[in-house]
Amino acid sequence: MNSILSILIIFEKKIEMKKILFALTLSFSFLNANAQIVEEYGGGYVSDNAVLDKIDIEEVGRSIHVASVEDGKLRVRRYYREKWQEFDETPIDGIFKLKTLDIFAYKAVPYVFCHYDDKMSVIRAIDDKWEFVGEEEFGTTSIKNPVFSVIGEEGYVLYEDEDYEMIRMFSLLDNSWYDVDVVPSEGIKSYKLASNFRGDLYAAIMDAEGIMIREVDQLIEDVNMWKPLTKKIKIEDVERIDDFEFVENKAYLTYSTATGPVITSLEDQEKKWETIEDAADAEAPFVLGKANYNLNISEYYFFTALSDSEMPQYVKNNKRGVWGAVTNISSKRVKSMASCEYRNIIYVGYVDKATSKLMVKKIEKGELESDTKTTPEDDKKKKKKK
Repeated sequence: MNSILSILIIFEKKIEMKKILFALTLSFSFLNANAQIVEEYGGGYVSDNAVLDKIDIEEVGRSIHVASVEDGKLRVRRYYREKWQEFDETPIDGIFKLKTLDIFAYKAVPYVFCHYDDKMSVIRAIDDKWEFVGEEEFGTTSIKNPVFSVIGEEGYVLYEDEDYEMIRMFSLLDNSWYDVDVVPSEGIKSYKLASNFRGDLYAAIMDAEGIMIREVDQLIEDVNMWKPLTKKIKIEDVERIDDFEFVENKAYLTYSTATGPVITSLEDQEKKWETIEDAADAEAPFVLGKANYNLNISEYYFFTALSDSEMPQYVKNNKRGVWGAVTNISSKRVKSMASCEYRNIIYVGYVDKATSKLMVKKIEKGELESDTKTTPEDDKKKKKKK
């Protein structure tokens, strides 16, 4: 009888072990299908403590930097020699309510813009030591939706002043922050700042008629006298500018329609924008989340976003008109996410909702089955070669 019980116990243990191995296999398969953890320790989380619900990630000087707020303190880590490390303690502490967090790379120097508790601060790391840019704190309680950029080691903040119904801009003068009126906010749907490699800063402002892009000039108070980049881009039924950026001196502007994102570009020194990718041309329309939306430009176009159901998503476009399916980066809900590109690898940071800890994953080219698809033009080329 005892021998029969022993056999049954061993048999049950084998079944249980098979279940565990099967579950592990599935979990690794899921991870590899979507992304790999940049550095796995502490359960794969970068942060030791819970973080607030806004983060940012950026490539700075050939290293990946990620910013978060833990226990009220701003923390910046970088991925250096295959390890996450804090290279210096930031001087921003006592944060109660975090509204905006933005890392900006200017000539291998990390700048961090932080909008919190109805005030703003900008810091930068010179020789791995953080310092304030301008006053330690500036701004008022009426600031809404600030966007940040840096040109010539000078910071700029474009924002909506709710008290005066005006789009205004902070910039530095003699190491002190001051702001000027840009345009009345009535009728303005969206705005962005972007700078090119040459050292020009542009403000893109959208209203019901389209998008006007002008070169920012501190010396000219009347924004209507700022030099336009091109004629006004006329578009209808678009609610916001999703992304505005330069790769070297080539401009990229992205906005969303009912069928998904549209990418337009402007060659350096040219005057006409060209639609280079439109989700309406995809085989099947897809819905990409609107929150934490970001475009990364490498060997392909790569969008990341947070869905209404709080799932971190991504979709690729191979620059030949082939769109992939919208894929979840994690099987769990998240509070916020951000992404960046370095050497054609996409790095995605997100805050897991259950633990409130920061996770960073990477997604490499070729992980989507859609990358193997071909267009009719590709098929014709193959036939000709045969």
